[in-house]
Amino acid sequence: MRAYRDAFRTTAQANGGCNLQNMPRNRPSPATLEMAEELSRRGLPVSCRAVEDWAARGLAPGPVRHALGRGRGTASGYPPGAADHYAAVAAVMRRGRPWQLSVLKLVSRGHLPAEHGLVRRAFEDLLSLPPAAVGQDALDYAEQIAAGAERSPVGRSFLRAFERNLRQSAQILEPGTPLRPVALGVLATLTLAAFEEPSWSEEAIVEMIAAYGVCVGDMTDDERAGLARFADAFFTQVTGRSSLLDTASQGSLPRILAAIPEARATVEEVFASSRGFPPPPEDIADVLTALAALVLVRIEEFGGADAVALLAEQALQQDHAAA
Repeated sequence: MRAYRDAFRTTAQANGGCNLQNMPRNRPSPATLEMAEELSRRGLPVSCRAVEDWAARGLAPGPVRHALGRGRGTASGYPPGAADHYAAVAAVMRRGRPWQLSVLKLVSRGHLPAEHGLVRRAFEDLLSLPPAAVGQDALDYAEQIAAGAERSPVGRSFLRAFERNLRQSAQILEPGTPLRPVALGVLATLTLAAFEEPSWSEEAIVEMIAAYGVCVGDMTDDERAGLARFADAFFTQVTGRSSLLDTASQGSLPRILAAIPEARATVEEVFASSRGFPPPPEDIADVLTALAALVLVRIEEFGGADAVALLAEQALQQDHAAA
């Protein structure tokens, strides 16, 4: 997550906590003044400058000019529901916060920015990592990313949880194997899976599943092998980076928004039921919720639960064919 946050900091900071380019300033319109006053009544002290910035950048709808009648000129006003939208934007904006993070937090709260392209760009940045060095091996690069995660407090808390869970499935490891290198390997495998670099072994996938609290140590070798094949197929065919990017760039954003309640419940359930995982900070929980909604829509595009079940069945059938 720290790598994502660092990658997000690509433009200058601006008023209201969004680092998109500053906009020219004019005297606030009566509509803008009224909007700022309405937000203040809601306990959200927002400047007219911030209101204008958010509209100019596409985070919230701008005022619409309309005629007052013959000979009476025109006036501008915000569309119905705009105050609720501005209140949602105000809740996620902080000075210095990357704009992509603000947009994903907005989505996780059930709102789309007025400019929908911001959501697509935010997902694209989320699914990107700093480029690897020319000629660098994919596995070496994934291990480099994992080592970077170890230097962050959040990353270390996840690694400790991975170690506790791996200890519960110690049968899959050689006696005396240090757990921290295995936990770091799990992060490397996750990086490879996310970026469609299937440079992993069956053992690495089994270790990753164990790190998330599944008691693979109680399974037979054939059961572990089938589970690993299913995870391999799921990562490459369903949740790979290119598939998620296609959904983010071409999919229906209202569908992603509609999936937010289920996505948030899923994230909360995963952390509540997973062994040893600490509750994530709010920013990470919001980003995971937005990402989970994207994955849910991608699963719908893949064919839904029936298609995923078929994928699992095919993975298990390979055992019977081999036998």
